Order: sequence, then structure tokens, then C-alpha cells
Amino acid sequence: MNAWYEIISVFFVSALKFFAGPILAKSFGFTYLQTILVSSIGGCLGILLFFKLGARIVLFFPNYFNPVIRKKKIFTKKNKFYVILIRDYGLFGIALFSPILISIPVGSFLAARFFHKKPNSTLAIMCFAVIFWSISISTFLFLF
Repeated sequence: MNAWYEIISVFFVSALKFFAGPILAKSFGFTYLQTILVSSIGGCLGILLFFKLGARIVLFFPNYFNPVIRKKKIFTKKNKFYVILIRDYGLFGIALFSPILISIPVGSFLAARFFHKKPNSTLAIMCFAVIFWSISISTFLFLF
């Protein structure tokens, strides 16, 4: 029972804040391949869940996300970072920075908001980025 608790814990942590998932798996004593597998699956399913949820929210509240109708925009440092990320790097920037700098739910919502026209390719790119970071973080943890 204890092993299932550890797997589910790593799975859910990877789905919400990916960077902590491989670290938690290493602390539980998972092997290198187990760490990559569990954190990648958790991250990819988190992306799928939050992308679908974000797409539904955007469709359900179209007036709120329409830039013409919104009255006043407040630009904080975090909002400016998101605008620069989307404007300069697009989907690849969101996919690359979502697992480590911003959380998977926020990155998936941004991808659903701006790149909802091609959901299959958007989800594939974001999942490849999660797998890339899972391999990178796990390799760093197990080498050092």
C-alpha cells in the first residue's frame, strides 16, 4: 500500500507543479526509469486535464477573454512575463517554460487560450516538453 501512495503522490505533484515531481520521486527512492515514467505520465495527464478545462472555461466565458470588451488591464511583472513569452516564443515558449517556471495548470490554460485551434499538436508539443524536462531533471538528480 505504501508504494501506491508514493506513486500517486508523485503523479499528482507532477500534474500540478512538475519541477517538484522528480525530486519527490527521488526522495521516495524511485529508480531513474521509475522517476521519469511516473513524473512524465503525471505531467502529461495534468496537461491534458487542464488544457481541456481551460478550453471549456474560455468557451464558457467568451466576453471575459475578449480583448475588445475588457475595460482595464492590469500589468504586473508576472503578466508582462506571460505577454513577452507568448508574443516572442509562442507555443514552444509556453511548452518549454511551463513545467519549470510556471505551473502546468497555468501553462495549459495559456495554451488553451491562445492555441486552441490545433489542440492535438498543442498537446503533443507540451507533452514532449514535459518528457524532456522529466529526463533532464531526473538525469541531474541521479548524477549529482
